[in-house]
Amino acid sequence: MPFLKVCSISRAGVVSRAAAALGAGSIAVLLNTLALDAARIVPVATGNGGLLRFLALLSGLSTPAGAAFQTGFHIVTGLAMAFFYAFALEPWIRVPSWLRGVLFATAVWLLNAIIVLPGIGQGIAGSHDLPLAGLVWFAAAHTLFFLVLAIMFDRLHPARAAKRRWKRVDIDTRKNKR
Repeated sequence: MPFLKVCSISRAGVVSRAAAALGAGSIAVLLNTLALDAARIVPVATGNGGLLRFLALLSGLSTPAGAAFQTGFHIVTGLAMAFFYAFALEPWIRVPSWLRGVLFATAVWLLNAIIVLPGIGQGIAGSHDLPLAGLVWFAAAHTLFFLVLAIMFDRLHPARAAKRRWKRVDIDTRKNKR
């Protein structure tokens, strides 16, 4: 089986992918937000808001103050990543869903660590401002988002669920023939 596969998506496929992305993305954003909020209870600084500050720096605009705006930005960014996953990664990268999640998490973390955080003066991976515990906590919450996104998308997307059912039937059939 090739690592990359190119295929077309029908209108029904677009709708089902969008619905699965919205559901999986919502669950992933919620869990990621809870994980990052839990860091405040410990307390451990995780450097939240780096992408928003980076985009404000690039655009020359100021970032609106307030937790409501920052939370809204976090949700919109998470859902945008879910749609990118659903339409740009999942259909063409032929590896198990958990591995797609790890690959997506690694790529985005590297972009954040090498471009975004140094761009706002926090150093590689935020090392100028964050303690080691904060770096690890952020990486874990970040990876949680992408793993949950990939696995939940696999569970919620009807075509993916049907493939899993047929694989189970095939395995059961082979077992019964022995």
